[in-house]
Amino acid sequence: MTAAARVLLPALAPFRHAWPHLARQWRGLLIGVLCLLPANALELSIPLLWKRGVDGAVGRSLAWSSILELAGAALALGAVAGTFRYWMRRRLVGASRDFERDLRLALHAKLVTLPSRWFGRSTVGDLTSRMSQDVEAVRMALGPSVMYVADALLKVASAFVLMLSHDAWLTLWMGVPFLLLGLVALSMARRLGRASDAVQQGIARISSASTESFSGIRVLKLFTGEERQLARMSALSRHYFDAQMRLATARGGMMSLLLLVKDASQFVILLAGGLRVMGGRASLGDLVAYRDWMLQCFWPLVTFGWIISMVQRAAAGMRRIADVLDTVPEIASPSRPAPVATGRGPLEVELRGVVVRAHGRPVLDHVSLTVPAGSSLGLTGPSGSGKTTLVQLLARLLDPDEGQVLVGGVDVREWDLDRLRRAVGFVPQEAFLFSDLLSENLRFANPDADEPLVLAAAHGAGLEPDLAAFPHGLETRVGERGVTLSGGQRQRATLARALLADPPVIVLDDALSAVDAETEARILARLRRELAGRTAIVVSHRVGALSGLDRIALLEAGRLVEIGSHEELLRRGGPYARLEREQRLHAELEAL
Repeated sequence: MTAAARVLLPALAPFRHAWPHLARQWRGLLIGVLCLLPANALELSIPLLWKRGVDGAVGRSLAWSSILELAGAALALGAVAGTFRYWMRRRLVGASRDFERDLRLALHAKLVTLPSRWFGRSTVGDLTSRMSQDVEAVRMALGPSVMYVADALLKVASAFVLMLSHDAWLTLWMGVPFLLLGLVALSMARRLGRASDAVQQGIARISSASTESFSGIRVLKLFTGEERQLARMSALSRHYFDAQMRLATARGGMMSLLLLVKDASQFVILLAGGLRVMGGRASLGDLVAYRDWMLQCFWPLVTFGWIISMVQRAAAGMRRIADVLDTVPEIASPSRPAPVATGRGPLEVELRGVVVRAHGRPVLDHVSLTVPAGSSLGLTGPSGSGKTTLVQLLARLLDPDEGQVLVGGVDVREWDLDRLRRAVGFVPQEAFLFSDLLSENLRFANPDADEPLVLAAAHGAGLEPDLAAFPHGLETRVGERGVTLSGGQRQRATLARALLADPPVIVLDDALSAVDAETEARILARLRRELAGRTAIVVSHRVGALSGLDRIALLEAGRLVEIGSHEELLRRGGPYARLEREQRLHAELEAL
């Protein structure tokens, strides 16, 4: 394997995900490269005009009219060549922008298929860096780089054919500096690759730290963490600066060496070509033409140093993109989903011997229960008892290690994932709203809902009284993550969003924890009408809020310890009754 192959093949390997997107741009790439043919042919013809003019001037055989004709011809050739180069750039750069769009969409499409657990191992800043900086680096390598490589190869090949046809001996002498040029570029490639990796990682770390600072600005201010965060950003910026300086030093060193090679090439032409002119084997016009051809060849070859740097940086970015694209989703739709009728009323929910483990210990330990279609179940228990894990199984946000979870009598692993998540309306404890109009946030699950439906959902979620206080009602724009709303308002908005989706099964995962116990009980009482005709599972750590549901299940340390109606569980005098008594006494003490 040659030295060039040893450098380029590992760098190109991560680009296997890029080739299909690049192949779709073949027409633009082909037209762009074809525009290079006449552009290079015209530009390489100009030195022949120089040769004729210089030789004519030396021999005093050229009239002023002929000089003007040669100058006009050179100007015309340059103008036409420039026109072809304009279309070459437009086509090749345009194709690279289309490629960039396709790759970014493919990356986004892959990210949204990955399970929640995967995102727990990544940061928002790192993913943002992959979507922006890394994709841009790949575009530059597979867009402008293609343009410069094609230009260099065509121009150098054509120029060497011309030079060989005029003077093979002088052309062979010129090959020595160009050989040095290739060796210099290859020797710097690995160093540029390592420096590019460090720069990409530095960008990701700074993006991640910035995102955390802005997202957690309230916590930052409350705990006077500005100075600590500033020190952290300063350290990250210093590492990034050092990485950029190493990259700039490597690039600067390569450019200096390349310019030295250019000067060496001119020295060879002047020395060897001068001897040829003095010996009568070449004219002064030949020497001028050779120097022009050499310069036309040199500057495209100089871009190889820049291209190698760009390819190394793009390879670093493509490796990070490939890490995402190569990830196999732990949770995906089966190849042949089971047929499930979801438009005929509520669906039964059942767990059979479900076990979920985390860090080697069971979060749910052989839990079995059934929620008949159209009934309601309350889930309560201390923190860490497995309530959220249990309801996440229904929407298949995670899969059990043992046992089965059935919705509508079908194992959720046999459902089409999109249909399952439309059938199970999920309201998480952490209320998330997009930076958009409140109405658009509510319509997120049902884009075609008209205003009366939206208002009805807001009423059912207890959000309607708040609308009068908003400056523009439903058309009020909420800040990022809904920061302009209170915690209770955000939770009621996400509840309204789930109601607007009209799912046959609805899950409230402590979705009203941000409001007080009295407000929660009032909203849940109002929700009974909204929940009628659905299968409802409501998680709450306040047992009083669940008293109106058909049954209540108590979890402790991942085990189902009691299940029954509120009255039945109180009569038994077991763990549920003790929990209810403790919470009631605590509420009375708070009231006093």
